Amino acid sequence: MKNNILKNSIVIIKYVIIFIILICIYIFLLTATSLIPSSALKENVTKSSEILVNEGEKVTFDLKYKKEKIFTFTDALMINTAYSIDNSQPIKSFILARKNYIPGQTKLSYFDGQYNLGANEKYINTKTGDLYQTKELYGLMHGDNIEDAYEYARYWHGYLFILRPLLCIFNYAQIRLVLLLVTLITIVCMTILLCKKINIITGIIFIIGLLSISIFIVTKSINEILIFLVAFISSIFLLLRKRKIKDIGTFFFVVGSISSFIDLLTAPLVTFGFTSIIYFLMLQKEEEVLSIKKYILEILKIGICWTLGYGITWASKWIITELFFNRPIISQAIIQAFFRSNVPTHNGEKLFEPIDVILRNLSYLSNPVITTIIFIIIIYIIITLMKNMKNKINIKENLKDTIPYIFIFFFPIVWYLVLKQHSYTHVNFTYRLLIISIICILIIVEKILKFDKKESNS
Repeated sequence: MKNNILKNSIVIIKYVIIFIILICIYIFLLTATSLIPSSALKENVTKSSEILVNEGEKVTFDLKYKKEKIFTFTDALMINTAYSIDNSQPIKSFILARKNYIPGQTKLSYFDGQYNLGANEKYINTKTGDLYQTKELYGLMHGDNIEDAYEYARYWHGYLFILRPLLCIFNYAQIRLVLLLVTLITIVCMTILLCKKINIITGIIFIIGLLSISIFIVTKSINEILIFLVAFISSIFLLLRKRKIKDIGTFFFVVGSISSFIDLLTAPLVTFGFTSIIYFLMLQKEEEVLSIKKYILEILKIGICWTLGYGITWASKWIITELFFNRPIISQAIIQAFFRSNVPTHNGEKLFEPIDVILRNLSYLSNPVITTIIFIIIIYIIITLMKNMKNKINIKENLKDTIPYIFIFFFPIVWYLVLKQHSYTHVNFTYRLLIISIICILIIVEKILKFDKKESNS
């Protein structure tokens, strides 16, 4: 009994130390990049504001078979926040994450509100309440004497340590090209490693999943692509270092924490989806086939670790903001959580039905890609069955291998049910969580039919 208590205490202490180290790293990165004077960004931010105002608050890409929307107003907000950092007060600046803040010009700074971020009255549609972030950024950079700033302290805004240095060198259009290049490189590296460490079929499955969510359109949005880059880089690290990771829980804890640090609640679950699928694929490739009970316990373990990393990191930002800068951010964040979850409040907002949220996200999947996937599965099954006419496939035995992927398949659905309002309202990017389910379906078929039994060369 005492030994168990001691072991558990050591584990808890280890995670606390890891968490403290991560927070220190985040603060260091954001402080260092916040020391860059905004004057170094001004030229590229001005050019970016011109590009953004020409594109509008959202851009629609006609892919013939469907239309993909990228909401550029969030990118405008991020660039505004990056420019509004006061390098004379770097820590305060990145903690409060203000937009429209110009030292000597700003007269009033509004705290982070309960629901949507505010805007200067010139850039608000009084009838609909819509904010025009691209026009506001353009105005800020082209002589409009905006005197009110708005804090967005509920998030870490970890993207700032990437975005601010980039804006010193590139404008918005050029940053998109950089992100496209990095995305291509990381996808290629991940796919090669999947083919080498698992098998070629798995590499193809991940590519199909990425095409189903129009991954190259996602690179047009700084807000949306960064969390996918976290997923790709985390997956590459796991594929390269899995055998050297002594405690897989710490890996998922760190991935969850980084996801919370970087992301503005777009599709953070993809970082867990990608890495958890790859983790179980590598376990099975190493012939570590677990019992159903152990599979479930392992899923619970890594799921809890990722969730703790994500949740505690986010909550730490609220605590730091409230304790050191006297902002009522904890209560506001809790209200926001209820709002995003569509829990009834005194305001009597319209409730979203779970089935409507799920169907709305499903409807955003590209039909030709899904049709192609179904066609591939059918051909796949026919060919495999023909090859195994003499030797019957032991489907019952093979089903055991599918257990982790069956559970992971439902994670996006659970996300939609927990964050109903968010998943319904922001379906243009939350639907991309379904890449997890698509990959799982294809892997389940592959596992049942045992298409590729060749050993890895690694």
